[in-house]
Amino acid sequence: MHTQSRFHYIDNLRCIALLLGIAFHAALAYGPYFRNVWFTADTTNHVLFNYFANWSHLFRMPLFFVIAGFCAALLISKRGSRHFIKNRFKRVLLPFFIFIPLVFGLTFHAITWGLGFAKTTPAVYVVFEQVKDLPISTGHLWFLWNLMQFCVLFWLLTKSQKAYNLVLSWVVKPLFLCALLPTIITISMLNVTVPFPPPDKLYPELWSFGFYGLLFLVGAGLFEHKDKITQIAKQFHWLLLLATVSTVAYFYVLPPAFTIEQVIDAAKTGSSAPKVIAFVPVTTQTIAILSLTAVGFIAGYKWLNVENSTSRYLSDASYWLYLIHVPVLLYIQFALINLAIPALVKFLVSISLTMIIGLITYHFLVRNTAVGVLLNGKRIPLTNKSVQATA
Repeated sequence: MHTQSRFHYIDNLRCIALLLGIAFHAALAYGPYFRNVWFTADTTNHVLFNYFANWSHLFRMPLFFVIAGFCAALLISKRGSRHFIKNRFKRVLLPFFIFIPLVFGLTFHAITWGLGFAKTTPAVYVVFEQVKDLPISTGHLWFLWNLMQFCVLFWLLTKSQKAYNLVLSWVVKPLFLCALLPTIITISMLNVTVPFPPPDKLYPELWSFGFYGLLFLVGAGLFEHKDKITQIAKQFHWLLLLATVSTVAYFYVLPPAFTIEQVIDAAKTGSSAPKVIAFVPVTTQTIAILSLTAVGFIAGYKWLNVENSTSRYLSDASYWLYLIHVPVLLYIQFALINLAIPALVKFLVSISLTMIIGLITYHFLVRNTAVGVLLNGKRIPLTNKSVQATA
């Protein structure tokens, strides 16, 4: 069991989950499954990106919320609930309000610029032509808005130490993890599409609480009961087998890609509720989500509990990279959209340039500025063992 005061594997997993989001959004442009839903859907595509995007979608944000819950409990344990909620308002809510107009403004400009010379207009822009009053969306910053809601509820839970201890002990019991958790998640997601959409509305979306909110609690429970991580780690190979089988089954039962008519209808109603509840795909999806998330967490626990200057730098930079990556990706993918080169080349170029631009801006405009303090807190020297909770 890891006994050091800083959990390096948590930092590294958080970094991977966020950076994987850049690859996920880049893949949407080149997977034909997403041709009706993504801003830079390219006529040069390959089915490989369907599999990568749908596979990574199953666990990258679930893993992020488990990590966020772990860090929430860590921060409360070290500095108390009052400091925790102040910290979350500063590190989560404030960046949300600062970055959402900036990101949306840049996204709008990237789209306007790109459509000016794209030879083929991606299908999703038919939606903008036919639906004038689109529902308000938080875009890819939905994770901050949802995380803040979970943090407020978690802070309220700390007002009763007895309830806090009881809940966090229950959510890591085998009965809960193996039976109640998948049941609640499945029920929560019966009324949303498969693959599940982002909970990007400004109002609270209950299915997100039953999904991401519960995973947040599980993460908090794992911090308070770290012996459970060791116990779960012993089942790694069985979890890996389950993740493999359930992922294959998920792709087998995955519904067809959304038609443009379905996308238009969802935009008009502001709802992604399916017309017919697909119990088998939803259940299969839940099993794949939980097993892949468990495999990812345990793999990090077993093999990523290391720190060096590179991993620490990327961990610090990953928050900034994720916040700004969507408009940067759009600029790059629009610049590539007319080129007759393989989809894999476009994918690699778009990811590489997005990372390079993100890291350069982080190093010179963020890392040693007030923005860096806002996003990551005061940087702690590599040799310092004091605790810094990550978002």
